[in-house]
Amino acid sequence: MITKNDINRYRRHFSIKDWDQHTQEKLKSSKIFIAGAGGLGSPLLLYLAGAGAGHLTVCDYDSVDLTNLNRQILYNDSDIGKNKASAAADALKRLNGDIEVKFINDAVSLSMESEIESCDLIVDCLDNFKTRHILNEISVKSGIPLIHGGVSEYYGQVTFIKPGETACLSCFSPDSSDKSSSGILGAVAGTIGSIQALEAVKYITQTGELLKDRLLFFDGLKMEFTTLKISRNPKCSICSHLYGGQ
Repeated sequence: MITKNDINRYRRHFSIKDWDQHTQEKLKSSKIFIAGAGGLGSPLLLYLAGAGAGHLTVCDYDSVDLTNLNRQILYNDSDIGKNKASAAADALKRLNGDIEVKFINDAVSLSMESEIESCDLIVDCLDNFKTRHILNEISVKSGIPLIHGGVSEYYGQVTFIKPGETACLSCFSPDSSDKSSSGILGAVAGTIGSIQALEAVKYITQTGELLKDRLLFFDGLKMEFTTLKISRNPKCSICSHLYGGQ
């Protein structure tokens, strides 16, 4: 139920056309699994918590390092050495004490399917394709939509994957090796993480058009967004069975 405090906290939401208490209640009752609490996860988590997404599960096994602080804006110097998922949960509860935040200090694995299957949405804020493909497999098996995001240097990409309806990650990026640079400008991660947060809010509240079968590329040097059409691979080893494939 929406409370008087909710009405005050999210007053700017209620000023948006067609946004009402029922819309906000969808966010409040949502359960979102976020894999990765780093450069992408930081802005995404802050905006989801700020928007009132009621139940967040943050998964990250890594610890905060000084080299993270150019882009991982959830943390500060006092967090160095702490587990990211735990430190992220603390920061989010300070931002919005009305939401529930659960943290998992572990790497993403197929064994997490039972943990994730009760969620409404999965968000990929990871930094490597090997683990992303594990998350994609869980998404396909569970039927839970996945928002994929990735960044490198001045560039980023986002897409919305809905099993049984769109291409999965393996359809358009079957290679699990990582060839991109480890360099990243913080504002680029902030841009892509914010777009992921917007896609998540749109999906939960059933507003607007999602990036289904569309891969949004961001070129921060040229300040250009390009959208490419992507399609299912009928021979995809992960999702073809959903469409009668082998």
